[in-house]
Amino acid sequence: MKGLMKQTRIYTVLLFAVLTACVSPVRREAGTRELADAAGRKVLVPDTVHSVVALRSGALRLLCYLDVAHRVKYIEGNEQRRDVPYLFANPFLRELPLIGAGNHYDPELLAAAGVDLIVATYMSRQEAARLQRVTRTPVFVLEYGDLNRNKDDLYHSLKSLGKIFYRESRADSLIGFMEETMNEYRHRADTGRAGEICAYVGGVAYRGAHGITSTEPGYPPFRFLGIRNCGEMMGEVVSSPVASQENAFIEKEQLIAWDPDFLFLDVAGRQIWAGEIEQEVLKENIRAIRQHRVYTVLPYNWYTTNFENLFCNTWYIGKVVFPEGFSDVNPRQKCREIYRFFLGKDVFDRMQENNRPFEQVRITGAGS
Repeated sequence: MKGLMKQTRIYTVLLFAVLTACVSPVRREAGTRELADAAGRKVLVPDTVHSVVALRSGALRLLCYLDVAHRVKYIEGNEQRRDVPYLFANPFLRELPLIGAGNHYDPELLAAAGVDLIVATYMSRQEAARLQRVTRTPVFVLEYGDLNRNKDDLYHSLKSLGKIFYRESRADSLIGFMEETMNEYRHRADTGRAGEICAYVGGVAYRGAHGITSTEPGYPPFRFLGIRNCGEMMGEVVSSPVASQENAFIEKEQLIAWDPDFLFLDVAGRQIWAGEIEQEVLKENIRAIRQHRVYTVLPYNWYTTNFENLFCNTWYIGKVVFPEGFSDVNPRQKCREIYRFFLGKDVFDRMQENNRPFEQVRITGAGS
């Protein structure tokens, strides 16, 4: 009898082990590392990641920054249609199989993909755990961050990807480049005069294209250069904890009241603001228009922040606002260097062809 009971216990343990293995949320391969993601989860990542899928805004861009685009095996549907630097630099990505329509993923397609790792941004702890359970593939969550108050999130994500792909030196180089470049902007800008200048950026994309009244109160190029952003006065207009940082929509009357010295227009909204800028009420009441100080800049906020374009825009804005401090700078050449550094390829000609940035906007009948 005792022997039978002992045998039964052994079978029970074996059965439990088999069932546990069958429902394990992650395919545990021979050799994994436990890494903490931005959602506070401990994720078992394969020692070597041969294949990866990037989900949500900016995830694929960060992989391209780390120079591991060749390990991406599937893409989101909308990546086929975006005219952005990382896809110009890695055109083969557009030809990859899809794991969903638009910006959405299909869990069944992901499960069938059989990749080593899923990297995602803007994903909750609960969603990541659920997706990992359904696909039986490790899901590593990143905080995309920005170059304002969430800069540490960006840097931490780059370092995390550096660990995953054994590209720590590349992550450190990216962070070092960004810090050195931002310091150079501050050094070149005329800080004594900067605070006296009020500039405005319009046409900022936010879930689609918008016109002149779409702005970003925390626009990084203005902050890098110490320029007073008219949009930062949003706190005087609305009461919002994010009014000093994120995208905001204002009334044209508010833009007139701010009366900026310089007006920079994101080309993402050109089809909309091109007509708005010709309105007499703006031409008559905004100093920047009367004095022909209206310029175009590269789009930077399409499927979240495009950091290389922000740096390109800052060189151009610095050249326009502080010509003496940036007298030796060729903004277009700087763009070429930036694209080569971030993406390994100079794609400025494609960006120029598609966007026509860094131009003075000619406005009919405008005068001082």
